[in-house]
Amino acid sequence: MFRNPLVRICFYLSFSLTVLMNQTVLILGIGVIIFSGLLYLNRNLFSEVLVRITPFFRFFPYMAVLYVGFSILLTPATMSEILIEIGFASLKILLMVSIMALYIEQSLSSGVLIALRSLWSTLNRPWKWVEDFFLFFELTFRFFPTFQKEWESTHKGKSALGLNANTTRWTQIQNIGHDLPGIVLRNYRKAEETAKMMKLRGYGNQIPRGVAFPIRFYLSDGLFIIGIICCFFGVNFLGKI
Repeated sequence: MFRNPLVRICFYLSFSLTVLMNQTVLILGIGVIIFSGLLYLNRNLFSEVLVRITPFFRFFPYMAVLYVGFSILLTPATMSEILIEIGFASLKILLMVSIMALYIEQSLSSGVLIALRSLWSTLNRPWKWVEDFFLFFELTFRFFPTFQKEWESTHKGKSALGLNANTTRWTQIQNIGHDLPGIVLRNYRKAEETAKMMKLRGYGNQIPRGVAFPIRFYLSDGLFIIGIICCFFGVNFLGKI
């Protein structure tokens, strides 16, 4: 839909915030229609989006019970009013979660940081702290999948050996506390070695750094972002009238 990752993230964030801040059924219905259209255009991602929003349905009964209980104790609202409120709030949260799940599936390799670095390099500002900021997030995104894979391998290995069988919740927490420091330390050392290699290759000698495969930011992209922001404020203003 939007080729530039910055325009895409601006659209989905504005859309989800509009749904969350909405107080009218009309705007919620329009949001459902727009999301349905987006999901139809990306129908190949339907199963992945469904997997991501499944935890919402698991925790919804607990949230509903807590909400109803506190509403009965702390508010003079009737049961019908409470049920209407919780239904409306649940639909808003479900739609917001679905919107961001679709964005995540669309943007697994969108390169938001690359787009930001490409835009920053065109400004040609010699601010090293900005380059350090970009480097921090790049290393985080690079090593988090490794950390996640190592954690899953450790957990599956223990399960295969039968070490996690018939363990209590407290025992599982103790096992996590025992395994986590070692995994974090190993990934920290990997990040430290990467930082040393970057210094040896001249990191910090040229600011701003170049981008190997830049994502150009066109005037049309800026107009799209301005239009999206204007629509966001306009819809929320109309929703309060």
